[in-house]
Amino acid sequence: FFKVYQSIVKDWAYEAGLRGYSSPIGMRNAANQVSDKAIESLMKVCEEERGVYHDFFAWKARELGVGQLSRYDLYAPLSEAKSEYSYAEAVDLVLESFSKYSADFAAKARQILDEKHIDSHPAPTKRGGAFCAAVTPSMTPYVMLNFAGKSRDISTLAHELGHGVHDMYAAHLPIGSHHPNLPLAETASTFGEMLLFESLLDKITDPVEKKALLAEKLADSYATISRQNYFVKFEIAAHEAIPNGASLVDIQKLWLDGLREQFGDSVEVDDIFQHEWSYIPHIVHTPFYCYAYNFGELLSLSLYARYKQEGESFVSKIEAILAAGGARDPKLVLEEVGIDYESEDFWRGGFEIIRGWMNELQEAK
Repeated sequence: FFKVYQSIVKDWAYEAGLRGYSSPIGMRNAANQVSDKAIESLMKVCEEERGVYHDFFAWKARELGVGQLSRYDLYAPLSEAKSEYSYAEAVDLVLESFSKYSADFAAKARQILDEKHIDSHPAPTKRGGAFCAAVTPSMTPYVMLNFAGKSRDISTLAHELGHGVHDMYAAHLPIGSHHPNLPLAETASTFGEMLLFESLLDKITDPVEKKALLAEKLADSYATISRQNYFVKFEIAAHEAIPNGASLVDIQKLWLDGLREQFGDSVEVDDIFQHEWSYIPHIVHTPFYCYAYNFGELLSLSLYARYKQEGESFVSKIEAILAAGGARDPKLVLEEVGIDYESEDFWRGGFEIIRGWMNELQEAK
């Protein structure tokens, strides 16, 4: 398997060199229509702010009654939030949270539901997961879910409806530029999840349920932001080392060193995790793809932080971003609403939201 990866890395480097890119990751950045500086700033901030997840893992170890969390137990379940929601309850919760933000945002989500463009529950003819499909700009998007009544399923409903709303804001564009490009594709979906989460948090009075909801959100946030960031950090190092003769042992050490840097003293990492790199499919099939996850999540969190600061006046700016679809350079789209995505301060705004969750979790009894 290492030989396969070695060949992929060398082939990628060869093509990047032929095409005049400054680095292997630069070729992915160009395809994603983002600047090298933006990704450098994003990754630097994710690395420097990883301490909030150290605090979370230390908290989780105490909750589980162990001195230190093991890497094996990173996703060990705690108590769940409310065990069951009906689909009708879930729809009401999502639409209510969207309405508090913007009547138009909620109306677009309701249109998807009213037109029955949503396949909500598991069936023998369906595969797992969830999806939103925009067929043409003139057609209301379709959503597929596998709703099973859990709190996570409500978040999925908000997420996929957010994708649909995004496509509806961009419905004035021709089909070739209708769908948002990768850097902005998760903006409305993750923003929708945030609106739902904050609304649920305000409603919950049971401290056990509140703790469960916050812990679930922080665990998801870690997996989407810090974990993905270190995937890409490993890839950058591997793409530098392999053309210079690095062996399998060298690559395993790179991965293990990255894990230990990522977790610090908060999680014990067994040596067997030196093999973990080999079951991350993205690094083989789509090199450097994984920063799309922390980019999309942190972009939405940072926008949400700005929304909380500026209030209703920021709604029109979010709408302008969504209405741009995939028609224009994301850097210019964001600059027009006063956002510099190459600025480290912008990305740190998202971590202010995450630290707020962590503070709430630590204060919860």
